[in-house]
Amino acid sequence: MYNPQKLHPISYLAGVIDAIKQNIFLVIIFLVFNLKDFDFTNIRSYIFPGIVFIFFLFSFVTQVLKVYNTSYWIENDHFVLTTGIFTKARKELNIRRIQTLDTTQGVIHQLVGGVKLQIKTPSDGIDLDTVSKKQSELIQQAIKAKQQDLINTAEVSQQDDTLQGHDKTLETKGPQIIHLYKLKFKELLLMALTSGAIGVAFAALSPIIGGFSDVIPWEKITGQFAHISQAISVIIIMMIALVIVGSYAIGTLIVIIRNFNYTVTQQDNQLNIKYGLFNVKNITVPTDRVQSVVEKQSFLRNLFGYTSIHFVITSDMEDFDKDDVSLDGNVMILPFIKREKAFEIIKNLMPNMAFAPAKQGMPWRGFHRLFWRQALLLIIIASVVAYFWKPWIFLVVGLIIIVHIIHSLKVVKVSGFKIQNDELVVRNVTPFGFKNTYFKHDKILGMEIKKNPFLEKNNLANFNFIIAKGPSNDNIGLKYSNDSDVSALQSWYLGGNPHD
Repeated sequence: MYNPQKLHPISYLAGVIDAIKQNIFLVIIFLVFNLKDFDFTNIRSYIFPGIVFIFFLFSFVTQVLKVYNTSYWIENDHFVLTTGIFTKARKELNIRRIQTLDTTQGVIHQLVGGVKLQIKTPSDGIDLDTVSKKQSELIQQAIKAKQQDLINTAEVSQQDDTLQGHDKTLETKGPQIIHLYKLKFKELLLMALTSGAIGVAFAALSPIIGGFSDVIPWEKITGQFAHISQAISVIIIMMIALVIVGSYAIGTLIVIIRNFNYTVTQQDNQLNIKYGLFNVKNITVPTDRVQSVVEKQSFLRNLFGYTSIHFVITSDMEDFDKDDVSLDGNVMILPFIKREKAFEIIKNLMPNMAFAPAKQGMPWRGFHRLFWRQALLLIIIASVVAYFWKPWIFLVVGLIIIVHIIHSLKVVKVSGFKIQNDELVVRNVTPFGFKNTYFKHDKILGMEIKKNPFLEKNNLANFNFIIAKGPSNDNIGLKYSNDSDVSALQSWYLGGNPHD
């Protein structure tokens, strides 16, 4: 690794795949619109395929030259990467500051035995696309060995003079790997069934359906149902049922594939998370960069006693890589686990945190404020729609308002917060579940308190604590809290006595 190294030859295959992906729309246009009427005897018919081939060839040559001109090596205490076709670009990462070495294996990577390696410091990173799995392991071993050598050198230089004449060779035992969690298939299936799979499917399929809406034979599909019954209401109900069942099944399958073989291990102050079936990810999370611990629990999972744990971490990088799941600062650590077991693991990872439960309950003076504006806006819209179209829109609006009222009732009853020494927990109610956020006083960047004359008249206030999250910030707070409680929080933040 101390001499310039080239990317593995399979990177050229990745260049072919990238060239195909960059020109896939031109190929589809040719296959769909030109191939069926293609005249092999007319030379003009070859103009469009020739243009497509030129674009493909240009993309392919560019990718090949990019791979050929990419080199990497370790120089002194830096990891160096050089790239560029006409202009050479040199990038150096201080090995002391390298914190994570993450890998991703898509379907193509698995077929050719390669991985995508991301080497990241808190503020920068290097992306090695498609190196062999063996290369990836050698790079990681070389960087970790160099880091250990730098640590040992620093320790030796600080030895006391009384150690002269003694053997100062340091034992470099590898850090112990602790297996913390593995998602069993039975739990994975239950996780998928309780994960809002319909929403996952809609989010994944809506762009695809939108792009092919003109090709899908909707008339034939609806015609099959028309043979069963001529009643339009029956057709609509059956179509809705088919969409719901199909979306739930597809969404469940997506969740299973995405989180397959989810495994968490610990090595020193770093967590290693590996998961995925067709797109295998291996990410590293330094626990010393954790700003807050977030528990997310849907209403359905709450009934079964399951929860999920996320770490909010810091990062100075923006738009480093679209496949980097930790870029926004929110990393899922435990996706589906019994709540008692989850906090048993997390307390060992974060021994300086107490994870005390929040004191639930908000003032009823804020109850109507949570929904009356939305209700008024919906009633105005429904009135306009009913005047120009159908009056039954009021039924839909009424159901939506009832849902808002039920949600507001839940917010008042179970939201809350609690201070315990230098730690704060804030409990929020989301549209689909609960969210508990735990963070320490020294992680707070600032506090916001918002009031207006109407809130002051009713002794209410809104508050937000600001903490670092990824390259930006995160706001954690509650609306319509007692003014006295918010004042106590402000005193605690400014260094006053803790308030329970």
